[in-house]
Amino acid sequence: MINPEVRAVLRLQWTLTAVAVLAALVIGQGELRHPVSALIGGLAALVPAWVYARIAYCKRHVPPAVLMKAHFTAEAVKFCLTLIMFSAALLFFKDLSVAGLIGGFLAAVSGYWFGLLIRN
Repeated sequence: MINPEVRAVLRLQWTLTAVAVLAALVIGQGELRHPVSALIGGLAALVPAWVYARIAYCKRHVPPAVLMKAHFTAEAVKFCLTLIMFSAALLFFKDLSVAGLIGGFLAAVSGYWFGLLIRN
């Protein structure tokens, strides 16, 4: 089970990704490659964040050293998964909007920072 605070940040990231997709749809004047690129960029941040949460918070009531190891492992997996997802997007989607991809990614990642500022 994922911590409620982490769940709130993931929900915020989903919301910001949806906003980025809608913005890309408007800015791209209805051309579908822009919002799809923004969605892929957002997923390149969301999926690794969800995997991080599953790995880092799966252990409870254990010594601090075990928790730290879980967080380091989760961060390494998150980093590798982000690289794999970006690489796959750039390799397999030839008609990708790089601005949309990066915009969606930055929108989702900004959820971490907004999560620090917003009280639940």
